[in-house]
Amino acid sequence: MGRCSGSLDIGAGTKTGYELAGQKISKGSPMDFSSNCAWCEHPKAAGPTCSNCGADYAKAEAIKRRGKADIAPVTAAGASAADNGFTSVVIDDSAAVADPNLEKRICIAAMPSMLAFAFLVQISGFGTSVQRIVFGTPIHELGHATVSWFCGFNAVPTLWKTLSPADRGIAASVVLFVAIAALANHGRQNMKYAWVVVAAFLLLLQGFGTFMLSERDAQQYILFGGDGGGMVLATLLMLSFYFGKQTQLYSGGLRWGFLGIGAAAFADMFMTWVRSMNDRLQVPYGLTGGEPTDAFKLINYHTWSWEQLISRHVAVGLVCLVILLGFYLWGIKQASKMIVRKELADASALANAAQSPSITLPSGS
Repeated sequence: MGRCSGSLDIGAGTKTGYELAGQKISKGSPMDFSSNCAWCEHPKAAGPTCSNCGADYAKAEAIKRRGKADIAPVTAAGASAADNGFTSVVIDDSAAVADPNLEKRICIAAMPSMLAFAFLVQISGFGTSVQRIVFGTPIHELGHATVSWFCGFNAVPTLWKTLSPADRGIAASVVLFVAIAALANHGRQNMKYAWVVVAAFLLLLQGFGTFMLSERDAQQYILFGGDGGGMVLATLLMLSFYFGKQTQLYSGGLRWGFLGIGAAAFADMFMTWVRSMNDRLQVPYGLTGGEPTDAFKLINYHTWSWEQLISRHVAVGLVCLVILLGFYLWGIKQASKMIVRKELADASALANAAQSPSITLPSGS
């Protein structure tokens, strides 16, 4: 935490020295921050903020030199950008997090704990049926439906069955296209261009599934989308834990529910195929409710081998775990940057308060 101390003559509005972030700075001391970040002394990279601590280069340098950060005026260029339809919004997630240190500890412990408990249920065998019925199967069916929508089929997911016509339709394609366009527009308006890239990728995926795949080929992807797509959706639910600090995901606690649902569903689907690597009897092959299972259709209708069926599901699960690990480390790093930004903001507030001259009322007033 940054500190401000030293000899201050508030009445006269003068200062002989102060200390910020543990560093003594004297008036007129020579400092050169042209190549290193003024806050953490990490070598500067391209861009206005430090890649190591997240501090704004100009703001950190101003605090270290003068004890306060000046607010830059709005320029004509900024006004013209707004006139052209672009909204410049700077969202600082650290402002929504009351205790960044607690948030970092939560980021370190939450996902591993949820996944460990979900896999422990699978390994122990206690509660696996509940885990499958309540968490695994609904996400499995949503996986079928999601792939169906990207392939142009008007599928309707239910808790334990997906209703999908044999032929393509129009409604699902139009609704999905509008949703993707809304995502791209949200990213453009808030200058979050990563969402624009995601939207472009999803649009290409929809175009490929709807116009490039034959109905027969699309059907095998839809079948694989049960557990394969379900593991992807479960991964996305868990990843939502690290986003949306300004939304109900964080303030309303929804991220905890999504994390728990995603972990339970992922463990249920992934462990089915991991066990199948050594025991084919673990493959859900045969009839369920008088209807052939997904595995039965992929092997008998689409000529997948047993090895292809098992290895492809396991491969999807492993890729999802690698992605989870990457975002887990990223989430911890973002929480660390929140801590630094809060320290920087606190130091700036203390320095500005110390430099504010006191108001002395005339006697007798």
